[in-house]
Amino acid sequence: MNIQQLKCFVSLAETLNFSTTAEKLNLTQPAVSHNIKSLENELGIILFVRNKRTVNLTLAGNSFYEDMEGLLFRLDQSIKKAKLLSEKYESTLVIGYTETVFEKQVLPDIIRRFKERYPQIQIQLKKSNLTREKEDLLNQKFDIIFTSEDNLGKDIDFCFYPVLKGAYVCVLPKNHPIANESMLDIEQLNHQAIILFDEHQSPPTLKRMNRKIIENCPDSIYTYGDTINTVHTMIKSDLGVSVLPDFVIGEDNEIAFVPLSYTEEVVYGIACLRSEQRLEVKRWISTIKELFT
Repeated sequence: MNIQQLKCFVSLAETLNFSTTAEKLNLTQPAVSHNIKSLENELGIILFVRNKRTVNLTLAGNSFYEDMEGLLFRLDQSIKKAKLLSEKYESTLVIGYTETVFEKQVLPDIIRRFKERYPQIQIQLKKSNLTREKEDLLNQKFDIIFTSEDNLGKDIDFCFYPVLKGAYVCVLPKNHPIANESMLDIEQLNHQAIILFDEHQSPPTLKRMNRKIIENCPDSIYTYGDTINTVHTMIKSDLGVSVLPDFVIGEDNEIAFVPLSYTEEVVYGIACLRSEQRLEVKRWISTIKELFT
């Protein structure tokens, strides 16, 4: 097994197209095919099901991709880090974030403060997926992640540092008939068009909230959004109402936020591996504590 084989595999898993992968890696299609076949033979695993028209990952191939994608990303980061050691930066800090409005509001200031103190540390931001954050930390794809406390559970491999506490609210168009209510019961959302956030990317509290909504609103029509920005746009487009943490979507003159009579506390913050010893990570945590405690 070599790096070229793995790069071909990861690229093909993402493109599902031999010609696109060949162009992306500056190889010929036969070279890509050879690398994939050699890798499958070496592993003794069928990674792709392919015919003249389509290419798809097998179940084993998808599992292998999830591990290798993080490994290759980390390898690339290691190479970049080594180059930076001889240039401007001494080290790199990779931070995973979920694109909440809270992060968009506070991250620029945090990074500016951090860079003033530690100009020799390069900051890299990368969008993370809540359902894969723990795995990505363990695989060292990220050094630090922004996440909710419940998403980590009681896993002793991680340290969590709270930054804010929030609650779930109903988010809806400002001209909606119930937008001026001071508080809503979940049952009042029955018969409404409801936009749920993709459960595969939701923390446990949001999954429970979505299930409670479905149980109490049997006559509603449901659609799903796979990103916060998508849900935000759908609400503004008058496609429905949603229930989200109050720090996820920022103030908007076309959107209203109404508290719910039933809600769950959401604790949001940063996390790292409990075994983490890098000075860069400790400095980032220290900066966060100064600003939010």
